[in-house]
Amino acid sequence: MSRAKIHHYLYVLLTAALCVAIPLSRYMTSMMLIFLAANWLIEGDFKAKWQRIKEHKSAIIAFLFLLVMMLGFVRTDNFMEALDYWSCKLPLYLAPVIVASSQPYKRKELDFILACFVLSTFFATVYSTVYYVRNDIVDIREISVFISHIRFSLCIDVAIVLLLHYAFREEKLAMPIRIASGMLSCWMLAYLFIAQTLTGIVLLFLVAVVYCVYVLLCRRNEKTYRWIAVGMLCLVAFFVLALGSVTWHYFHVDQSQYATVDSLTVNGNPYTNDSNSIVENGSLIGMYVCREELESAWPQRSNVSFHDSMLESTLVRYLNSCHLRKDSAGVMALSEQDVRNIEQGIANVDYTSRFGLKRALYPIFFSIELYRCSGDVQNSTILQRVEYWRASWKQIEKNWLFGVGLGKHKTAVGEQLAADGSSLVGKDRTGCHNQWLTFWLMGGIIVLLYFVFMLIYPFFEQKKKITFVYVAFFIILVGSMFTEDTLETESGLTLFAIINSILLYAFNINRYEDAGTDIKDHRI
Repeated sequence: MSRAKIHHYLYVLLTAALCVAIPLSRYMTSMMLIFLAANWLIEGDFKAKWQRIKEHKSAIIAFLFLLVMMLGFVRTDNFMEALDYWSCKLPLYLAPVIVASSQPYKRKELDFILACFVLSTFFATVYSTVYYVRNDIVDIREISVFISHIRFSLCIDVAIVLLLHYAFREEKLAMPIRIASGMLSCWMLAYLFIAQTLTGIVLLFLVAVVYCVYVLLCRRNEKTYRWIAVGMLCLVAFFVLALGSVTWHYFHVDQSQYATVDSLTVNGNPYTNDSNSIVENGSLIGMYVCREELESAWPQRSNVSFHDSMLESTLVRYLNSCHLRKDSAGVMALSEQDVRNIEQGIANVDYTSRFGLKRALYPIFFSIELYRCSGDVQNSTILQRVEYWRASWKQIEKNWLFGVGLGKHKTAVGEQLAADGSSLVGKDRTGCHNQWLTFWLMGGIIVLLYFVFMLIYPFFEQKKKITFVYVAFFIILVGSMFTEDTLETESGLTLFAIINSILLYAFNINRYEDAGTDIKDHRI
């Protein structure tokens, strides 16, 4: 083989290995990125690379972002820390250049790379499910054993989009492969509900809605797409109805159960009744509580002390979720499994479900109710994010032009939380939890605006070649940036940088030309 072919095959294999690493290993991700960049440099032939990259100005714009990010050095008081943060973003600057300037993938090579990513993600979902079944999991996020559960949900969303593309849009593929693609996509969708990753579910739901609108507006006369859109609309409608039903059953209080309020238990002991208490599972936690009977009855069911930390509140909430009164009769009505659940700190019978909307949404609903009654945000990552956004915005108002410096956003947010007397002071996860606010806070308004320009420019540059697969990927990753610092972790950064580059510069060009298929049949 010629030297050029050797480097090209290395380029394909290293890209595939990088795609395998994204959902599985941060260490392997770093190594593959280094090897990929090294192969690109050693290959040389920069004149040909420059000719290719001139056809993709968006790759040059992405590369120039490394210069714009240097504005974050203006306000930094720790140059080495800022330099370290800047260098950690190299995949964001370099991946578009490497993919856009390298010899384009052939169709089978591109299929191989994307299949590696999909199968790696599939393996991670199976491994996580087995881990979930074999272990007692208190926090469902623990089942994502390789990378952050939210970044993993983004990988799953992207894999589902690719699988559906192969299942429904790849006319040249054999039927068994198309069926397998559809089955894998169904499994990964089910995993999102098993893992209760609300971010991934919502973003995939948004992609489905956008696709249905696109078909109805642009391809309504094509029977196949029309049926696909109808099917997706049915799924969306089912999801909305299920979501509404779960929400209604949680917050709706049947007032008939409190039409006549008993003041005494069956044993003649007084109840404490608080009609303004928190609502959970359609019942008021503060109604029909007799602490005296709880304290005397619990030792008859368990060896765990009633006075252990949080056990009393856990017991009260669990009885309430079972629609039992919080007295001795309620304690004695609990099953042995219920007692074990309470001993493990599970405060709601619906938290024991292996998967489902209730298991995913009820903790969020409880935290909202707790915040309504007490202003406490400790039990809700959603409400904590609102607190972080508020603190970030206050710091941005003071430093809107040049920011606080690269890598200093967490410190700035922490200082603002302390100044506000927030209960989140000292939290390990302090940060903006919003990629837009993060860039603005670190580098100022120019960095933010350039980043937005970098994201939307490809839609103008390659508007005739943009596929819906890329649009779906864009919705998933960019959508996640509103609630997450997506690019602040290696897995999120690499997922965006390399898959974005592949879909933008390789997926829509040679893929169909190699097969003799007209690109216009596959673009938006």
